[in-house]
Amino acid sequence: MVIYGIQSKAVKTEYIADPCPNCNTLNSMQMHIFQKWAHIFWIPFFPVGKTGVSECVHCRQVLALKDMTPSLKLSYGNVKSGASTPIWTFSAIPVIAVIIAFVVIHGKQNAERVTKMIPALQKNDILHMKIAENAYSLSKVTRVHGDSVFFVNNKMQTDGINGLDDLKREEYDTEERFLTVAELKDLNKKDLLLDIDRD
Repeated sequence: MVIYGIQSKAVKTEYIADPCPNCNTLNSMQMHIFQKWAHIFWIPFFPVGKTGVSECVHCRQVLALKDMTPSLKLSYGNVKSGASTPIWTFSAIPVIAVIIAFVVIHGKQNAERVTKMIPALQKNDILHMKIAENAYSLSKVTRVHGDSVFFVNNKMQTDGINGLDDLKREEYDTEERFLTVAELKDLNKKDLLLDIDRD
């Protein structure tokens, strides 16, 4: 299954005055200009240039640019310069902008939610932690006493955030540790406390 590649579509066709180099018929030559664009999942991502061919409507000979006579190449250049790039070849830009905006807004909302939950942590809350570069794990709150949050760490870790949900089925250490609410808030500001789950 091809999810990316290059496609093209005719964006301009124009009769030119040059005689056909094959049958010498006058007023029978057309120049076709094609816009090429890169696509991902068939959504135009960005334009990657134009190409073209000449065609004689009388003898049906089609010539690519490299096979055109110098006169045809000059006509090709003139027709190509008048062919504008269709705006739809930039279709992916608004899609990407929407995705980026969604990720940024969702990230801010999640950070605000975590910030509000830290002072109100409860037993069995699960903390999603970044413990090192490309190393993530979970911690389970065992109890809260005053300003101290006691927890046990998961015995396993993963190299990506997406793997954290799989760790919920793994065992936790029995050794209890603790952090203060202020320390947890600081971890949140440093993007080391990524999320909090509560059943």
